[in-house]
Amino acid sequence: MLVYVFACVLLSAPVLQAVFDLPLQLAFQQAIALTFLAWCWLKPPAERQALRAYGKKFPGLWAAAALSLLALLASPFKGDIFSEWANYGAGLLIFIAASFLNKEERVKTDRAAAAGAWLVFALVLAQILVLENLATRPPLTNLNALALYAVMALPLAVARKNWLLAAAMGSIMLVSQSLGAVLASLAAAGIYAAGRFNRREDAGNKWLLAVMLVLAVPIFYCLQADSMAGRLAWWKSAWEMFAARPLTGFGHAAFTWAQAGFQSAGAFREHSIYAHNYYLEFLAENGLPAAAAWFWFLLAAVRSRKGVVKYSIIGALLHSCVDFGLSVPANFWFFCYLLAEPRAVAPAETMEPAHGVKKFPAAAVFVLALLLEAAWMNLALKSIAFQKAGERAVAAALPRSAGHSAPGRADADGELLPYLNSRLFRGPALELLGRLSLAGPGNRDNGLSSAVYYEMALLENPYNPRAWRALGQIYGVPGREASAAGLAARKAGVYK
Repeated sequence: MLVYVFACVLLSAPVLQAVFDLPLQLAFQQAIALTFLAWCWLKPPAERQALRAYGKKFPGLWAAAALSLLALLASPFKGDIFSEWANYGAGLLIFIAASFLNKEERVKTDRAAAAGAWLVFALVLAQILVLENLATRPPLTNLNALALYAVMALPLAVARKNWLLAAAMGSIMLVSQSLGAVLASLAAAGIYAAGRFNRREDAGNKWLLAVMLVLAVPIFYCLQADSMAGRLAWWKSAWEMFAARPLTGFGHAAFTWAQAGFQSAGAFREHSIYAHNYYLEFLAENGLPAAAAWFWFLLAAVRSRKGVVKYSIIGALLHSCVDFGLSVPANFWFFCYLLAEPRAVAPAETMEPAHGVKKFPAAAVFVLALLLEAAWMNLALKSIAFQKAGERAVAAALPRSAGHSAPGRADADGELLPYLNSRLFRGPALELLGRLSLAGPGNRDNGLSSAVYYEMALLENPYNPRAWRALGQIYGVPGREASAAGLAARKAGVYK
């Protein structure tokens, strides 16, 4: 069962990541979650005991999951981001389940991962030679994320002695022009060579170390000043986000929505939906307790990993110091699969059956998990419905430009008004109503009617940068100086 699901995820998710919409993303999440539940229920009693024992091996995993979920529940952006947390949760489930694959199952899933890498390489070739759109719409959403995928897939290819695939992944790194990926790969290879040299397994590795150093030095001279300026600004925004909410953060994946409010005036202002540093981003989004538990877990898992594939993980973690690739769901799921040591617990066939284990508690836990999954699926469906309602509201507002402002506005409001009674979607619905009111030709009061929606949106989420920006424009016209001054004072109280 696990092999088929892993094969589907590892084969198709990377090549589809660039076209991930909300329904497709939720479909992957639900497939992983439901398969995990079915797998847990169908396991024999001895392996259930093994699963319980395994749960004690990585307490940081459970702590990180629980604390990150609490950060989501406390987030002012939860109406925008709650469906994103499931990408993180799905990765944790992949890690747990992949640890129970035996050698034969692992070989099969590795083949699926290799096939997925070939699909990505084929798409890259097609985009270069036929579509000519690699720079504008690369696989995995961005050239840097594509490069990280190659960083992780290359050691897997080497471990399988698939030198052609290793060359293909190396060529992807070169085509992506990601200096961070090249440096991360060189550093991972250097760590591998240094480890073997220190253990006196192969004294010839000293030459490999020398080559790594020679290749790495000139790369630093290729770093571009604007690229570094952008990263420094995004890192500063992430740090200020963390300082504003150090315990709970802003919720998993909230950097996209929150960071505009933390950009300094006059700073490098290129917008990014990621912080370009996975560690700072996770810290700002999930808070210090969750980040400490997650990073502790990663350290323990990396130390327990064996083989060449361990350096896929090291390369990914090094690359994540300067980029965001692990924030991309398909990359994160691949990372969690590689992170899991096969058969991290004793095989079921070598374990004695658990005596005196009552079936009712196991059934009760399973029913509870199933109910939670059903509740999450219900929220996911509501999220899709809200997205569709927003699209219909925007479409209904379009006729206003042709002189049909009243019917269009009424239809647009009618799509979104039902969501004003939802604690989850109230803030996003108010913000969208404000945007529709402000943008239309029916706006004859210079935005004052729209300001009502934005002010209510700020009551729901005082960190909403779009509401602050829109109100700044509305109150910035002559005659509203007092409102503008009051807005500035309120904003200074939020962004301290």
